[in-house]
Parts: sequence; structure tokens; C-alpha cells
Amino acid sequence: MTPAERKQKSRAAAKAAGIVRVEVSLGINESNRLDELCKTRGGVRGPYSADEYLTLLIHRDWQKLQSQLAELGTCNHCGDPLPEGCKGLFKGAGTCWHTTEAKALEL
Repeated sequence: MTPAERKQKSRAAAKAAGIVRVEVSLGINESNRLDELCKTRGGVRGPYSADEYLTLLIHRDWQKLQSQLAELGTCNHCGDPLPEGCKGLFKGAGTCWHTTEAKALEL
């Protein structure tokens, strides 16, 4: 099998598995920080690859978000589940979740 055929087979397998390729542009500071994070977080097993590190970071942030969402409750005005609730209809009012607490979900 030629290298081109192997690569084509690899791409087809990734596509069948639902793997999405994401390209990220990093400045020198972010690139250096990512390298250090991969080395340090990998521990004694060796450094993570950038793919592994970012995948784990997404997984952990997803878990944290699910925990935060489970604690939100409902909108004081319409009774719908937060974070959507009344979709910010009362944003600016002191009793509106979107005014007082929505920033807790931001990074």
C-alpha cells in the first residue's frame, strides 16, 4: 500500500468514527504554555500530545458545565429552566439571573 493510500484509509476511518479535525492558531506565548501544560500535566507517564491535552480539557470543562447547569434552577420571572429562562427579557433588572449570575458560566 502506498503512503497516499494509507493516508486515504486513515482519513476514511477517522471520518467513519466521527472524528472532527480542528486547526488552532497559537501565538508563541500560547504555544509555549501548551507545551509546558502537556509536559507537566502528563506527569510520570510522559507529556500529553496537544490533541490529548485539549481533548481532556474539553471533557473536564464539559463535566464542570454540566454540574453548574444542574445547580441553576429556574427563572424567577417565567419559571423556565436556566440558563435560557426568559432569554434575558428582564436583563438589567436586579432580580434577573442574566443580570446577576450569568457570568458564572463564562470562562
